[in-house]
Amino acid sequence: MRRNLLIIAAAALLLTTFSCQQTKKADPSSAEGDSITTKGNEAPTENASTYDATDATAFGLKGNVKKVVTLHYEARPGGQSLVRGSLLNNYNDSIITFNEQGQVTCDAFANPYTYDAEGKFIKGRAKTTTMKRNEDGRIISYDHQIKGEGHWNSYSYEFKYDELGRMQEYTYTGWEEIFGYKYIYDDDETLWPVKITMEGQACADLFESEMLYRYLKFDDEGNWTEREMSMVERQGVDDGSDNPEMETSNSYFIEKREITYY
Repeated sequence: MRRNLLIIAAAALLLTTFSCQQTKKADPSSAEGDSITTKGNEAPTENASTYDATDATAFGLKGNVKKVVTLHYEARPGGQSLVRGSLLNNYNDSIITFNEQGQVTCDAFANPYTYDAEGKFIKGRAKTTTMKRNEDGRIISYDHQIKGEGHWNSYSYEFKYDELGRMQEYTYTGWEEIFGYKYIYDDDETLWPVKITMEGQACADLFESEMLYRYLKFDDEGNWTEREMSMVERQGVDDGSDNPEMETSNSYFIEKREITYY
């Protein structure tokens, strides 16, 4: 089950049984039009002027982002564009949030982050969760290990970035499973990938996937608000050979985002 949660994640991209916070279920009828981009209704605060976009950039976002909500739809090929189908619920990258200083408080993988008054990380999914940043202030690891709850509840993420601060690759490690993702961009300016590849293994099961993206709409800040995703998945069993047999399947999605700014 955990494997299925990871394959669609990249960016959004994994089903999950938990989320950073309780939210209302998306109303499909409200998503029939264009995606919505909103500014916070409250007056700008002094803290908003100290917003550090380091974390936002790592998750492919521009501006003083407060919250991102993503709606995911099944889709099918239909000429030059995909045809949108049913709304999908409970994706773990459906909500990303940042505090007024720009620190991520819920990332694209449903990991929560809690900070003290000075902005120091003090808690993640548990008090024992650890998070590390590099000298540039970018998150390089999120390690959730809890003694006494069983090793199957422990997991970790390792992140790497390119010279522009964009996500370059990340690795998810859980109980008897490991999945690695790589991001491919089409130029030196955009923050969003045109392709993400994945290779992973859970026990003896082998997985590979390639996700291709086509961006349709953007807001005034330059963040995408609608995109298409075409995914090729390959699945097999580690039989000890150099080239195990892999079964291939194709799936398609449309994603729409609502972004709120400070």
